[in-house]
Amino acid sequence: MNPITIERTTSTIAAEILIIRQQTCKVLLISAVEIGKRLKEAKALLPHGEWLSWLAESVSYSRSTAGNLMRLYEEYGPKLLITDNGDGNYQSIGNLNYTQALILLGLSEEEREQFLEEHDVESMSQKELQQAVQERDQAREERDRAIGEKSELEKEVADKESRITELTTRNAGLEQEVSDYKQKDEARPEKAAPQPKEPAVAKEESPSARKIADVQFTIHRDNMLNAYEGLLKTLAGLADTDPQLKEEYRETAYKMMENMTKRLKVYPPAITTNLKIKKITTTL
Repeated sequence: MNPITIERTTSTIAAEILIIRQQTCKVLLISAVEIGKRLKEAKALLPHGEWLSWLAESVSYSRSTAGNLMRLYEEYGPKLLITDNGDGNYQSIGNLNYTQALILLGLSEEEREQFLEEHDVESMSQKELQQAVQERDQAREERDRAIGEKSELEKEVADKESRITELTTRNAGLEQEVSDYKQKDEARPEKAAPQPKEPAVAKEESPSARKIADVQFTIHRDNMLNAYEGLLKTLAGLADTDPQLKEEYRETAYKMMENMTKRLKVYPPAITTNLKIKKITTTL
């Protein structure tokens, strides 16, 4: 009786090659971890400054290659070089090949374990795995950036609320001070008409009036500065989302400030009249 022969096709041969290659890569990973373990041992024994020369002369490794091998041992060795005890983590790492293990070094241990749970890494190509890791890094960066922006915004709001409270308190104190001055003035007995004073003395301001003016000016100035800072932040936010609207708002704000500056250049403005005064001269 002739033995049954199975027809071999190119697809069958390709599948066998891929399986052998996958198994070879897994063996390579275990070998790399074992080498990394021994490299760490040798580095600890070598005197300071002799590590790089020992690598080149003794094992023909570059610094980066030796670093990768030692990192593979540090990250995977404790779980990969022990006997399989049914731990899911062991199973996931044991299914990695050398290239996949190198790519996943870019993740922390906690992130790596979560990544292995969420993805079928064994069936992913090198390009697919690199893209998935890159997308995860980008998502983490965006999340961290959003958290940072939120914290900054909360701090800014808290600062503004504190400033508003401070200005409100100062304004209330000012109003109370003005009220006290009015009450004192109304309570004073009537006096005779004051004697004429020197012009210079008559123009002097009382200390209380000067103090009130200073406080009022400070409040208005700070309000203007806060409003200006808020306007700049609004424009900056629109620069990315709606550049056209940002430019419209910027031009409007620029014209407003330009008109305000012109008006403030001489203020209050001089009184003008359209009446023509005829000059009359007389002779004696």
